Amino acid sequence: MTNPPVTEPADAPDEAPPPPFDPAVVEGVLRQLDKTVKAHQLYEGDRNNPTYARSLEMARAAFTPLWAETDALVLQVSDLQFTWSGVPVHVQEGQTSDSLPWTLYKDGLRELTLTPGFEREEIEKFLAVIPRVRRATANDDDLLTILWEQEFQHLSYKYVELATEGAPIDSSAQPGKWPVMPGEVVEDPRMAVEAAQADASAEGKAGGSGAAEVKERPAGVVSMDDFDSTLYFLDDAEVRYLRQELNSEYGADLRKRTLDMLLDIYELQADALVRKEAVEKLDTLTIHLLSGGQFANVAYLIREAGVAAERAKELDQELRDRVKGLSDRLSDPKVLAELLGAMDDSPALPPAADLEQLFVQLRPTALGTIFAWIARSTNAKLKPLLEKAADRLAVSHTGEVVKLITSAEGAVAMEAVRRAGALKTPAAVVALGKLLNEPYRDLRIAAVGALVEIGTAGAMQALEKALEDLDRDVRVAAIKALSARTHKPALTRVGAIVKSKDIKDADRTERLALFELNGQLCGDSGVPYLDELLNGKGGLFARKEDPELRACAAVALGRIGTPKVQEALQKSAGEKDVVVRTAVSRALRGGRE
Repeated sequence: MTNPPVTEPADAPDEAPPPPFDPAVVEGVLRQLDKTVKAHQLYEGDRNNPTYARSLEMARAAFTPLWAETDALVLQVSDLQFTWSGVPVHVQEGQTSDSLPWTLYKDGLRELTLTPGFEREEIEKFLAVIPRVRRATANDDDLLTILWEQEFQHLSYKYVELATEGAPIDSSAQPGKWPVMPGEVVEDPRMAVEAAQADASAEGKAGGSGAAEVKERPAGVVSMDDFDSTLYFLDDAEVRYLRQELNSEYGADLRKRTLDMLLDIYELQADALVRKEAVEKLDTLTIHLLSGGQFANVAYLIREAGVAAERAKELDQELRDRVKGLSDRLSDPKVLAELLGAMDDSPALPPAADLEQLFVQLRPTALGTIFAWIARSTNAKLKPLLEKAADRLAVSHTGEVVKLITSAEGAVAMEAVRRAGALKTPAAVVALGKLLNEPYRDLRIAAVGALVEIGTAGAMQALEKALEDLDRDVRVAAIKALSARTHKPALTRVGAIVKSKDIKDADRTERLALFELNGQLCGDSGVPYLDELLNGKGGLFARKEDPELRACAAVALGRIGTPKVQEALQKSAGEKDVVVRTAVSRALRGGRE
């Protein structure tokens, strides 16, 4: 209820009460906030820029002494200044585009309230709003709409409708709530009912004398006497139902409803011009939703647009393709790269479920871009989502994976090779075989691993080429792969390498691996050569091979494991050279330690 105005003597001077604390504290906060707004606009909110980062930290620090004095900063906004407790605390000389008071005032904002927590969680949102409003054109959203979209928790405001003169509109208005009209006061209905009940109780007590006292009811207050309680009073179940429906109404996503309306117009209206306009609005909304992080709504639009395009009757093919092509446009490498770049740089991502819904709508053409960003992304929350999207697209579109194996971008080719191996895709064998001629060592090693995973005869045949690779690690990887698969057709190439003069130049690990593979593949047909290598030709002065090479021959004989090799091994059982003797001993035990 409103108290009556206090009448003062005509000659009494108007003295405003002194502010509760030193205005210099508020002036310091607003001065630093203004500087930080300009720094945000200059450096486009890049937190990696040291100047902007320093200005942001100083703005946050400026609020510390303020919150030590008060728990809410209430500012009155005019075209040239901010006023606090009747004291001007931030004054600008003119109505210029870089004036913070004028930026807020010109769109109708008249009072701004900040509470503790604004500087930690929401200051960057506010800093982003101001440059956006300053650059806005006549067709863009105004300040009040942008502030409403941000859903601030520690910032509230009051404003007036610029088209009419009147009282400030309730800053906490929700979608669907009636605005305050000039001369009206909005109160909580529950408070109004409580006030009416209190009035009724007071009237009952006063009415004992038999004289009815007439009271003037303040504007906006509801009296229970205005209702017939017997006829219109609601029971508990009805009240719960109304509350449930109100919560459902106020909690509904208006963006999705807008999309539904446009899709209904597109589907049901036969007029081509009307449908064209609806499609244009959908395109515009898609951009706004993406920039606003409303990825679940974008996914919903793409999914439902395809359904609407199929159901629409007498629809021009161009308009049908345009709506069905929303997903194709989103999957375009340039568009998707910009979107993923913005996500990667964002400190806070939308809910993972929303992003997954969006990625489900991507087309196979997006696979290369996703592969590139898996390797490039530094956002720990985004990377797992990209991995899931890549898995889904790769499983459904192996042909696209095979095509990307030969991509000129190394990171994309590497991911494609990895996926081809994991999926055991036989169609990728030819492309992987070509990679064995690539100059990039890591890519060749990855190709060897993928061929092993695929494991078909064709994959093993392609793998034989890697036995003669210029890089030692690639050759060893190929040898181990062929050993694991026991690919007997490789014996010709392996035998030729073992008998070549170059075998002596190979390091011990590679040489031993080659002899083990040779023994595993050759069987008894390879015993004569290995016997001669281990034991040498007959005669007292016959020259024997290098001990390391003889030890490798003994290991190969042990791998053959047939009775025929026992005689060859027994000849060197008493060998004086410890390396050869140890290898022979192991071979006689079947190669076991």
